[in-house]
Amino acid sequence: MNDGLFHFKQFSVAHSRSSMKVGVDAVLIGSWADCQGMSILDVGTGCGVIALMMAQRNDSADVLAIDVDAASIEEASDNFRSSGWTDRLEASLIAFADVKHLGRHFDRIISNPPYFDSGVTDFSTPRNVARHQGDLSPSVLIADSPSLLTAMGKLALIVPAQFFNALINTAERSHLRLSRACFIKGTQKKEAKRVMMEFVRDIFPGEPCIETLTMYDGKGNLTEEYVALGKDFYYNY
Repeated sequence: MNDGLFHFKQFSVAHSRSSMKVGVDAVLIGSWADCQGMSILDVGTGCGVIALMMAQRNDSADVLAIDVDAASIEEASDNFRSSGWTDRLEASLIAFADVKHLGRHFDRIISNPPYFDSGVTDFSTPRNVARHQGDLSPSVLIADSPSLLTAMGKLALIVPAQFFNALINTAERSHLRLSRACFIKGTQKKEAKRVMMEFVRDIFPGEPCIETLTMYDGKGNLTEEYVALGKDFYYNY
């Protein structure tokens, strides 16, 4: 189908105007993140694909999708209206820092935060991570999420794998702890490029569950575990 849309099994998205297109990272975190609860916040929604995935996976949650890019919000709004969950999806032109003024709390906060190659090679400190990321950094998301989460709330992010240790330290200072993580590898022989991280309040004890997901086998075929993760969304899985 060459209609300018990216087609999933239960919805389609236009993504020509958005700052964040449909990409592997968005579909990974949208498939992996815990989607339970009645209220979900998608930060930096772009075309709205993660918000739509949350609405598909949780048939009772209200999903607020935010972005600071007006074209993205316009396109996400169009995509939401074209979906079967338009009554539970809302796109809002608002910065993450201003969400606190809405007076709302969320059971889940999910983000595929933007990043860029700033030349920073030392990711050992949260300060360097934040400088690499800019205003909507994983560090900012972690630091500000506790005031927006419900008591049992969770924050899920997908970030470059080299941020892993620094973000755990940032979470500890924000009274959050790592509950789950999944490193993403292209093939078994390659190093992980991305990691999905889930945080909960540190009042809930427990050791984190840390896994690795490999996308392709040695013959260039999709692995069974990768297919299983995306089977509810991709047509060819």
